[in-house]
Amino acid sequence: MKKLIPLLFIVALVSCGKKEWSKEYLVNKCNKEMAKEEELQKMLNKDQISQICDCAADKMMAKYKSEAEADKDKAGAEEIGRTCALEVMQPK
Repeated sequence: MKKLIPLLFIVALVSCGKKEWSKEYLVNKCNKEMAKEEELQKMLNKDQISQICDCAADKMMAKYKSEAEADKDKAGAEEIGRTCALEVMQPK
């Protein structure tokens, strides 16, 4: 199941149409795409999804200068999704 989250995250952020590269854009797109996934809805609540998307958007903005650059580094985007999902899902 945990392998599913980064994969879906990549689809949500990298496969979308070319829009303005901003944190707000990334967070909105991520939240919309993740909300469509029934498996994620069973595993995570809305707050967790929001936290994952916020974390990932921050890391994506820090690492990539554009959506085109992120598109070229699918492995890096997957790692960002995995890292953020694990951070959010860690018991506190």
